[in-house]
Amino acid sequence: MRSVWSVAIAGAIGAALVMCPLNKPKPRIFDRIRRTDVTRKKLTESSFAYLKRSVQRGSVESRALMETWLSRVPGSEHADFSARFRCGKESEFTSALQELMLHELLRRQGCKVEFHPNVPGATKQPDFKVRQPKSAEFIFEARTSMEIESGPDGGTRAYRIREFLRTLDLQNHLIAIDELKEGSNDLSQKNLRKHIEDGIKAGVAGYIDDSISIPLLSTPDGWRIKLTACSASRYGPRPTSVMQEAWGRTWTGPNYPLREVLEKKASRYGQLGMPYVIAVNSSDMMHGNRDFQDTLFGSPPQFAAPGSPPDIGFWGTAAAPKHTRVSAVLFTTNLCAPTVLMGQVYACLYLNPYSAQPYDGVLAKLPTFRLENGEVREYPGEPLHKLLELRVRDSALWG
Repeated sequence: MRSVWSVAIAGAIGAALVMCPLNKPKPRIFDRIRRTDVTRKKLTESSFAYLKRSVQRGSVESRALMETWLSRVPGSEHADFSARFRCGKESEFTSALQELMLHELLRRQGCKVEFHPNVPGATKQPDFKVRQPKSAEFIFEARTSMEIESGPDGGTRAYRIREFLRTLDLQNHLIAIDELKEGSNDLSQKNLRKHIEDGIKAGVAGYIDDSISIPLLSTPDGWRIKLTACSASRYGPRPTSVMQEAWGRTWTGPNYPLREVLEKKASRYGQLGMPYVIAVNSSDMMHGNRDFQDTLFGSPPQFAAPGSPPDIGFWGTAAAPKHTRVSAVLFTTNLCAPTVLMGQVYACLYLNPYSAQPYDGVLAKLPTFRLENGEVREYPGEPLHKLLELRVRDSALWG
């Protein structure tokens, strides 16, 4: 029989547990449920919906990676991340994954990361304040370069063509859709394949940045198909990895969407008093270093139309620098959980040569670009998956 004193203590402990439950589970991204679905991702399906239901090994590993990364951020951030992943908007899903990845990258380099710090003189909060082990603190802001639709529009004929393109075996090339408008009659898949193969053969001489623009296919009954052939050696062997139509937005030059994102973030957060780095994840996986350099330093004169004014980049010139409060830009492309696990996410750092507060620190472990003697020079670094300390998975896991 327990004493009155022991009963009182037990009651107090019980009350404390009710007020502050020790075993209350933290919000997760994916529910713990039994999964049996082995079918592949539907073209109109969001990434969350697919990962939520799929039992494919690649999906299992993707969920495990995301949950592991979430478990390493402060508990106060879990509900927000979970809500963003679950909301159904592909842009929110990608943005949340980008922030989780950046937090993990910084943590692996021995940094202390504060989420949403208060900045004197600013009403909005940046994503991170980072304390580096051997270098100065810096403010870190993350952004995805464009909104991503949850899936493409179109009828059954367009769907069949997308499925044909999705499974098309071209050995050394994958196909990305820039434009696909359905006609009133079925389109010959044989003729479409020949059109693509002829376009690749004709475009080899002008092969730039591992991509070839296939000429527009237009038919009297209304079909309009504009495609880009991408190098399988650069983007990986999985055809569906380049079939998102989010890349098919009409834009010319480096101004949209990369520079637009930087312009929106450049003047945020008042007087920071420390280096300011912006991470831009491009949802157009065909963006490469030429696009990044044109965005920041401007397009070379030889690429400009006759009589057009010179294209001044985001950072301006030595004589007239712009955005000097931005110390560096970290670009990533092709970011999703499977590509992270397969080591196919490209990441690089560009340092602002005119910055008022130059950046120096752990992010320079990535391939880093500096302006020296009027030329942009690359300093080799470690690939992203190595800095994340991930074992590269075989692409066969994703079918």
